Amino acid sequence: MSTTAEDDLLDIIEDDEATAAPGTADRVWRILLVDDDEEVHASTAYSLRGVEILGRRLSLSHARSAAEALALLRQDTDFAAILLDVVMETADAGLTLVRSIRETLGLTAVRILLRTGQPGYAPELSVIRDYDINDYRTKSELTRNRLLTSLFTALRAYSHIHALEVSRQGLEQIVAASSGLFRRHSLSAFCDGILLQLGGLLGIEASGFVLARTTHTPIGTGDAGTDDPIILAAAGPFRHLSGSSLNRVTDDTLRGLLRSALDRKANVFQDSATVLYIGGQTGDDLAIYVATGRTIGPEVRQLLKVFSSNVALGFDNVSLLDNIRSLAYYDPLTRLPNRTLFLEEMGARLAQGHRGDRRLAVVLLDLDHFQAVNDGLGHAIGDALLLAVAERLREVFGEPGAVSRLASDMFGVLAWLPRSRDGQGLIHAIELCFVNPFTIAGNPISVQVSGGFVLAEATDTDVHRLQRRAGMALKGAKRGGRGRILPFDPAMERDLHDRVSLASRIPDALVNGQFTLVYQPQLRLADRKPFGTEALLRWRLPDGASVRPDQFIPVTEEAGHIIRLGEWVLQQACLHQVRWRNRGIGPLRMAVNVSVRQLRDGNFVRIAERALSASNANPADIELEITESHAMENDRILSVVRTLRDMGFSIAIDDFGTGYSSLSRLQQLPASVLKIDRSFVMNLDRRPENRNIAATIIRIGHELGMNVLAEGVETAEQEATLRALGCDAVQGYLYAKPMPAEELERWMTAWPGAPTGALTETMP
Repeated sequence: MSTTAEDDLLDIIEDDEATAAPGTADRVWRILLVDDDEEVHASTAYSLRGVEILGRRLSLSHARSAAEALALLRQDTDFAAILLDVVMETADAGLTLVRSIRETLGLTAVRILLRTGQPGYAPELSVIRDYDINDYRTKSELTRNRLLTSLFTALRAYSHIHALEVSRQGLEQIVAASSGLFRRHSLSAFCDGILLQLGGLLGIEASGFVLARTTHTPIGTGDAGTDDPIILAAAGPFRHLSGSSLNRVTDDTLRGLLRSALDRKANVFQDSATVLYIGGQTGDDLAIYVATGRTIGPEVRQLLKVFSSNVALGFDNVSLLDNIRSLAYYDPLTRLPNRTLFLEEMGARLAQGHRGDRRLAVVLLDLDHFQAVNDGLGHAIGDALLLAVAERLREVFGEPGAVSRLASDMFGVLAWLPRSRDGQGLIHAIELCFVNPFTIAGNPISVQVSGGFVLAEATDTDVHRLQRRAGMALKGAKRGGRGRILPFDPAMERDLHDRVSLASRIPDALVNGQFTLVYQPQLRLADRKPFGTEALLRWRLPDGASVRPDQFIPVTEEAGHIIRLGEWVLQQACLHQVRWRNRGIGPLRMAVNVSVRQLRDGNFVRIAERALSASNANPADIELEITESHAMENDRILSVVRTLRDMGFSIAIDDFGTGYSSLSRLQQLPASVLKIDRSFVMNLDRRPENRNIAATIIRIGHELGMNVLAEGVETAEQEATLRALGCDAVQGYLYAKPMPAEELERWMTAWPGAPTGALTETMP
């Protein structure tokens, strides 16, 4: 090579900034000079002073023997090239060191340039080939220009080898990282894993990372949702941002870079920070901010591109799993945990054990008459009310996972209570949630709640049993008139076992004829003449004992046996009514109780038609009694009642005054009889409030065009008071107890002033 050519090459070496990797100007090429000649060390250092190759300065380290160089390399392997003398302490010291570098130390990337002052000691071609020696020169021919030329060639080769090695190691890391990420089945764990693996890939601590997502907050985070990007994960000084929206980030640079990447859908590379953009196939986009402290080189950018592709695939999969988990564990309306997660949270708290002197309270709350809100105001208002209730409960019980939505209008609460307390403070806290009305669509809505709770003992681990016990207390509160919050009592569990045992015996009792009907006459109050009778169900056991109606009828309804049993009652009552009609004892109007479970059943109208057909009864002679609260339940019940009235049945509202009625709703019912509940007739002649209530019910009934009948009349004084108030009809022990059909026939004949012919008259 001519001197001119060498000079041109030298210019390229010293000025070639274009080939340097971005961000590496502050780094150096470390060169190790191994030679036993001090003059060589001095001249080489002088020749390399101030030189830059491929955009980096040269940093020279020195060793005066092969042994010293080997010791140095055992401690520090970060060298790009080694200038090595062949002959030092021994004739082959340099070649022996080469063998140790390649085989013992395993340094395959470092470039080796052999130099010798004795040409006769030149290595064989096989040695140069086998030990990957980059160049061999005699010291006499190694001018400064030739030295720089050799170094340029060696360092460029090292740069390429190093880039390939970085890529290989990076790809191995990506494979390992992807495998680790794909094992993470929750979105939060996956995002934390991204930050951790990215830190390892870039060789920096995972403390300056922020990961943002463009879509709504996932269900279950407690946030109402927003179109603003959400910080899914953060590390180090940014950790406090996790879970917040990007709008709330006060760092303008951080916020701007994340928005830029998401808006442009592209990576952003700066001198001290990088933002990776990862587009998801499901519409979710990610932006990952990394405080790198340096500009990322092209080889690492390529690795990040591969890493981002893997993350996008994994993120789509984990997002799908997270959405499935959200559907499985969270209520989509209120974003509260559902029943499944409520039980898991309960189990987790029980597993923690009691905290000091505290124990866990498990509470179930049910909004009273919520269906009336849905029916009267619409489901949109009902949903808004549920959201308002959820928010108010969350304000009082703010601990994560403390409040759940278990069913349509049922909520669950988990709270730690002092062991010395009996739950009154908890009851008061819940009641305070519902003292003030909820403002929905500008209108106040008052809500009454029924609840039950159980206090877990130290030995309690069965979450299902605790939930059942809280449910028993809730049912007790409902049966007791609603609007209360009751603690669990062991007697409730015993009562439940008795009820379950009773329910299991009902089917056999029906098959074996243990159920019978008895009848109580109904009389016109004006002349004390009977005009009808009410069919009442009785259960007599084989041993002669009886099960009280207030015990078995609620159980029959809860267990679902009322559909079959109710059909039998209606058929038997119709048959007896027709028999009395055919015998000339009548026509007596037959009143039959119908439960809400029967009215909810889609087949009840057909059941009523079958009963009429099988008995040849006239529907005008059959009165169906429906409890007030059930009659008001919803529009579907109202529709069924109207169909029954159109078929010719008479409709009576039973137990009036004990339910939840509105006059407008009552006016819609196609009823002809209003029955005053016996609780208002009791002490009617001694308690002014009972008299006033009875008088009000009578006036309401007459205003709505109904006849009014009072149940439970037991004294002549009660009868006289009812007559004075204008009541139309009565029934009770004052006239007759419920009796079998044959006995009722004899009573009819013997009743004073009521010969058979008089019974053809009907109630006014």
